[in-house]
Amino acid sequence: MKTLKNELIRLAGQIFRNTQYLKQYEHQLALIYSRTPETVKRTRERIDSLKMQIEADSRMVEKLNAQMIATIEALDDWRIQEILTRRYVNHESFEAIAEAMNYDLRWIYRLHQQGLELTNPTGDILLNPAA
Repeated sequence: MKTLKNELIRLAGQIFRNTQYLKQYEHQLALIYSRTPETVKRTRERIDSLKMQIEADSRMVEKLNAQMIATIEALDDWRIQEILTRRYVNHESFEAIAEAMNYDLRWIYRLHQQGLELTNPTGDILLNPAA
């Protein structure tokens, strides 16, 4: 679960950076459009490449989110489902989760740990977006 969350955070950063690069290249293209055709061509290729990377990363984010939600929904204990959903889908702090569920913070930590063990009992990295 944590591996999925970290991958989602990494991809979000990558999408942000690529979007910023895309804006820069589009601005650069606007400035040099009347100049050499080779420069225009290279800049167009960079823009197209970044657009494709952003689309691929966005699709990966969707797949990872779907995988994370399916993993959570496969659990039997509704409390663990709620904790993992609040933590990894809604990005809530453990303190906010404990308050919302009227549980002691230590109990939230225990249930969270149980949920992580249930979703990944072997300790292996669960990152298979192709599934």
